Amino acid sequence: MDVEFDWLPKLGKIFNTVEEAWQFWIDYGGRMGFGVRKQYSNKNADGKILSLRFVCTKEGVRKSDKRDSLTVIPRLETRTNCGVKLGIRYIKGIEKYEIHDFFSEHNHPLHLSHTTHMLTCQRKISQVQAQEIEMADDSGITQRASFELMSRQVGGRENIGYTRLDQKNYLRTKRMKSMAYGEAGSLLAYFQQESLENPSFSHAIQLDLEEQITNIFWADAKMIMDYEYFGDVVTLDTTYSTNNACRPLAVFAGFNHFRGVVIFGAALLYDESSDSFEWLFRVFLKTHKNKKPRTIFTDQAAAMANGLAKVMPETYHALCSWHLMQNGIKHLGNLMKNGSYFLRDFKACMYEYVDETNFKEAWDKLLDDYDLKENKWLMNLYKLKEKWARCYMNNAFTIGMRSTQLSESLNADLKNCMKPNLNIIQFFNHFERVVNDKRYNELQGEFQSRQKLPRLKMVSSPLLQQVSEVYTLPLFNLFQEEYDKYSAACIREVNDRSFVYEYVVALCNENKEFKVTFDPSLSSISCNCRKFETFGILCCHAIKVLDVKDIKLLPEQYILKRWTRGAMRRLVKDMHGRIVEEDTCLTSTQWFKQTCPKLVRTVTQASDCKEARVFVEKAVEELSKKVDDICKLNLGLEINDTDSSLPIQCTNLQLLEVRGLKRRNGVRNFRRRPKSWVEKQPKNKKNQFSNTSQQQKQDKVIKLNGSISQLDEHGFNRLLMNLGCILTELFNAKYAKYAWITIDFGRYLTELLK
Repeated sequence: MDVEFDWLPKLGKIFNTVEEAWQFWIDYGGRMGFGVRKQYSNKNADGKILSLRFVCTKEGVRKSDKRDSLTVIPRLETRTNCGVKLGIRYIKGIEKYEIHDFFSEHNHPLHLSHTTHMLTCQRKISQVQAQEIEMADDSGITQRASFELMSRQVGGRENIGYTRLDQKNYLRTKRMKSMAYGEAGSLLAYFQQESLENPSFSHAIQLDLEEQITNIFWADAKMIMDYEYFGDVVTLDTTYSTNNACRPLAVFAGFNHFRGVVIFGAALLYDESSDSFEWLFRVFLKTHKNKKPRTIFTDQAAAMANGLAKVMPETYHALCSWHLMQNGIKHLGNLMKNGSYFLRDFKACMYEYVDETNFKEAWDKLLDDYDLKENKWLMNLYKLKEKWARCYMNNAFTIGMRSTQLSESLNADLKNCMKPNLNIIQFFNHFERVVNDKRYNELQGEFQSRQKLPRLKMVSSPLLQQVSEVYTLPLFNLFQEEYDKYSAACIREVNDRSFVYEYVVALCNENKEFKVTFDPSLSSISCNCRKFETFGILCCHAIKVLDVKDIKLLPEQYILKRWTRGAMRRLVKDMHGRIVEEDTCLTSTQWFKQTCPKLVRTVTQASDCKEARVFVEKAVEELSKKVDDICKLNLGLEINDTDSSLPIQCTNLQLLEVRGLKRRNGVRNFRRRPKSWVEKQPKNKKNQFSNTSQQQKQDKVIKLNGSISQLDEHGFNRLLMNLGCILTELFNAKYAKYAWITIDFGRYLTELLK
């Protein structure tokens, strides 16, 4: 019986510490259904607590706040002057605490057993729960969904130990701590931490004359490695703006050997000027050891083109077809209505014509049919035809890329990073998650290449057998399509009068003819369709000629390494000459991945048996102590419990005097007029003047007179400064309907000065 009611307070009950007594009072309040708090404590000169009292949260009554005279509807009362209390005192002889005073009669209803979990004293986020909340937030799971998941794990919301509001407040506090050094300091701390974890991490910032950060660039070790392998064709997309700072996010991306999206670097720009892009391209090349891409795709921005021409004149600059279509809809949308074929004809000029003469004829016909000879946008676009028309891009290596919009999923994921309420650290966390998702797709491609065998349409073909062992699955399928077309190709003319053979090849039931040149001395072959020169695999016309010349295997020079399974099998060095390692702690990571499932499996098995649970808990405590001792002995590290939410102390921030991130006023491209101070006020405040009667206006002025008459000189001057700021905003906004404020205020000042 004594054990059953041991949670009830009794006079003379002994506690070892104050914390033990406080926890006892919390448990008692939870069982009975009331909240608890501490009323007072008495300490000696050494800080030792000699006595203290715990009470019910409804003890006492609310006192009126003399400072708050404007509150019309105060918060509801919660205190009822409840007399429940528990007093404990220190026993010097035994150095413990005992209950010497206890009163248990409440003057208010107690909470139900299934609502006591809502009491403040019963809510606490444990360290394990905090880690789960942070993990869910970093994974992009909404707070509502993560709270529901954790509630189901413990059998209901009443068992989780905290509420959704506690979860929200915890995350907000964590974000505030992560921004303890401000935006600029937190940004540099993030970069410093990344550099410590992997020395190959590269970043750069640009400051203006006021020592504010304008442009930011970064690339991790994996981005540097990917660019070394697949940086021949690059896209630069700046169609996104981050948070409320309106900074364009520039992403350098491309295709890997599985034709999946890889990211080579990213930047947050202050604006999209020529100087910003010039700085960006120079930093990008410096990060990647001045290795320039063969082709780069961008939008139609003139500032970007100027920067490219200065920094990378040898790189072929191509325009994104998606942006061209969007600009076409913007400038010529009226021609795309009522069943018009303008968009179809415009796309034909962009994609279909291989011969320049045919392209010019189709372009002239497009202008004539739709009466667009004087259209300035089309005239300017035609001057850039070498950057977007297929017949002119046959000289560029594009690997089949025509747009900066490489992946719809990448676009959707990046948009989630641009939410206005994200701070700079949250943005980087979300961006890391997007990049990791794309890298996991690459791992899936590697798995598929080893798990699944290519499906050969002609099993006995030596050429298909050769490329199936070399190419990745996506590229093998593309090559097999060309091989399938080769069976429908026929040779219409042959010129073998010299050492170099010339063939005219066409597909059955097609009028297009292609010229193929073959040099047997060099085993070289080329076709004027330029499939290999632009994409990197041989066309069906060249395969037909190889078969005619009885060549059953693909020459090695026509197998690009970037499309092979071994495209990433070489060492890469960063700009400092160090060998780049994707994971500098690879051994530790592998051990963690192998050991974690074993421990989880053991704990899962023990969870169903009480004896096993007790055994595991004791074993974990002993194991933890031994591991701490080993780490202290071998590594000389002190194992301390630290707050992981605090930002890293930046020891090198003094080397770079930064005054913060430079911000832009308004929105990107200034498509909307910046709002004045009055417009930013809540609607109820904006309309309070317009809905005020003349009598109410006079009452306000009278009240103002009475209030000011009671102010001293310092308070009066401060009031004048505040009212002067408000009037300045009103004058700047030119709102005539608020003119009565200025008139009344002017009259009052005149009388006061007299």
